[in-house]
Amino acid sequence: MGRFVYQVRDNTGKNESGVLTAKDADEAVRVLRAEGKTVVHVHQESDPAQVVLRGSAGKKVNRDDVIFFATQLAVMVDTGVQLTEALDSIARQTRHPGLKAMIQDISDQVKGGTEFSIALEKYPKVFGNVFVSLVRASEASGTMGQMLQRVSDYLTQERDTRKQVRGAMTYPMCMLGFCLMVVTGLLVFILPRFERIYAGNGAVLPLPTRALMGLSHAIVNYWPFIVGLLVAGGIGMFFYLRTPAGRIALDTVRIFLPLVGPMYRKTYLARSLRTMATMVSTGVSVLEGLEISARVAGNYHYSRLWKDLAAHVKQGSTLADHLYSCRLIPCTLAQMVEAGERTGRLAMVMNRIAQFCEDDLKVAVKTLTNMIEPVMIIVMGLIVGGIAMALLLPVFSLSKIVAH
Repeated sequence: MGRFVYQVRDNTGKNESGVLTAKDADEAVRVLRAEGKTVVHVHQESDPAQVVLRGSAGKKVNRDDVIFFATQLAVMVDTGVQLTEALDSIARQTRHPGLKAMIQDISDQVKGGTEFSIALEKYPKVFGNVFVSLVRASEASGTMGQMLQRVSDYLTQERDTRKQVRGAMTYPMCMLGFCLMVVTGLLVFILPRFERIYAGNGAVLPLPTRALMGLSHAIVNYWPFIVGLLVAGGIGMFFYLRTPAGRIALDTVRIFLPLVGPMYRKTYLARSLRTMATMVSTGVSVLEGLEISARVAGNYHYSRLWKDLAAHVKQGSTLADHLYSCRLIPCTLAQMVEAGERTGRLAMVMNRIAQFCEDDLKVAVKTLTNMIEPVMIIVMGLIVGGIAMALLLPVFSLSKIVAH
């Protein structure tokens, strides 16, 4: 069955248009003619999900669009506007073609009797598990406006966290790329000039100089093979990282790398705990909150942690019992969770823990940024300085080379 957009004329000659559901275009025409309408045009409606993915010029619905949608909808619903009216109003105002089609389709589904959360599930790449689960909880509790605002706050926090981590990693990657360019330029353009100077003397050059010259010859003479090997290696690594074993290996490297490993661990922990805190504080069951936290953790090891914790809770264990034995969770956090469970204020404690982890992440990002700059300068200085020393070593013993 598909949805078909039609344009018809009635008995009085008045034009009408609308959408109906039929098996194919021929069946849609037969239905319209059976109603006494003169069919002008019928075509199948584009899938709104595909419109969202493509947009008018390949523009996708991003996280900022979803945050704007949730915030605007929260304000309108909280002020007494009906959900369908709010959706129609937002659809009319938005200029993003994919977002407009998505919102209009959701509104049509809700008007047809579909629950709002079920309509959102049609767009899993736009609305994540957290968004749908919170909306489902709000439908049961009757707190749609408050819940949508909480969704907006959650998505904003997650977006800011990602920007912080991405910003912290951009600088060292740029510095590393610049360092590789400088070293390649020295080996390809500068070193051959020095080699011609030393070639006529006939003396044995120092080992560092000979090693650099050998590397320079390899790059200059075999660069097509080197480039091909790098491209093949990059393609192979790309496909390997898309496999389950590759993703596990990458997730393992991320959390155990020096310098950046602690930052990644804080990122995954803050994301998971913020999700868990949001779930628990809005009435979602602890088990469902753990399962959703596992899906949005972003790292295999943290995802497995929350899945194992959910399994222990199903068997009657408390959250803190398993957290104490997990090396990825600091002992202080496990103690705070235990206190929340003991006092019956787990939701408040989880929110405090999530805020603490996010603040700790901000400090870690700032510390890493301040630390990486001098480290990268020192590394670049050692590499470039080492190449310069290797080039100048023969000059220091120039008299011996000439005498020889």
